[in-house]
Amino acid sequence: MVKRTDRILIITLSLFAMVLTNLHSAENPVISLDILPAVSYNAQTEAWTQALVSSGTLSFKSKNAGNVRGEIALTYPPTTKVADAYIKKAYLKAKFPSFRLTMGKTRLSWGDGALFNAADILFGSSSTTVDLTQSELRSDTKWLVSANIPLDSFSFVEVVTMPSTGENVSDISLGGRIYTTFGSLKLESGYARVRESATNIHKGYISLQGNVGADWNLSSSVGIKGAEDIDWNITGGLFYLKYLENDKVLTLRLEFLARPLGTWNWGPVANDASCPLLIYPEITYAPRSNLAFSLRSIISPFDLSAMTTFATSWNVFEGFSLIGYVSAKTGDAGDLFSWKSTELFHSSLAIAAGASWIF
Repeated sequence: MVKRTDRILIITLSLFAMVLTNLHSAENPVISLDILPAVSYNAQTEAWTQALVSSGTLSFKSKNAGNVRGEIALTYPPTTKVADAYIKKAYLKAKFPSFRLTMGKTRLSWGDGALFNAADILFGSSSTTVDLTQSELRSDTKWLVSANIPLDSFSFVEVVTMPSTGENVSDISLGGRIYTTFGSLKLESGYARVRESATNIHKGYISLQGNVGADWNLSSSVGIKGAEDIDWNITGGLFYLKYLENDKVLTLRLEFLARPLGTWNWGPVANDASCPLLIYPEITYAPRSNLAFSLRSIISPFDLSAMTTFATSWNVFEGFSLIGYVSAKTGDAGDLFSWKSTELFHSSLAIAAGASWIF
């Protein structure tokens, strides 16, 4: 149950957002609602279960004008039973003559990659605990303060700090990056000391992005917890968009995550951290502007297991869409994506069909 103080905070934020709207300092609120009746099968228990899955977001965003902009977005269901989990975003951005300031709960995009991004050292983009049915695969936000200082039209320096949940000043996360371009090639590099699992971790990265007919990206990061505890990640990807005849659109994406210091042996992979290589292919086909089909999969080549989702969306009316998906895990016992996993709330197969409404 949500605590009384948590409810007060949520109500206060909602009232504040409504006041902004009434004062014409914000656009009309945007509400999104997804309702999906679903059935799932657990191969370990050989049992079928059913549920009505629902989620929604209430967003108040300021007008796209002026030197100060902001947004407040409340979401459900929360990930934890605290008020902060209901707050998806709550931030402001102020444009000063010599720098740009961001304060609040939001997300900073360092590096490139829809699913795997070694340059994302502040939030982390290596876990396979993701919902492949979502349009945005990585959407975690954190409370932070950042300053972006332009060096020229295509280069800047950015510094950021993120408060710790504790009271120790030494646990504050700090970081910075430099971003520049050389012709069509983008280069960025950065460092951060991040607080994770009650430990301060030092992380550094370098990232490249360009185009050779298809957009490509390549990133590498190193995280140091101790003299003998080093995490080295390398990610890369290709993205290609093709316009076909009669307004048909085909998009292709291929990404990988490699851990050079991992155990490169063929056989079962127990968890993300011990997986030396992951591959993410994605295909999206839109035969019409209001209809789309997508196929996404996370593949673990060393144990030949995969988590795959086929989804479709049909925009029937303005703001109203019929959506559905089929998701399954294919792997033997002990594999990363095992069909008969012993994990709690694991589904070997899930099928859902419902509606999405934005108004």
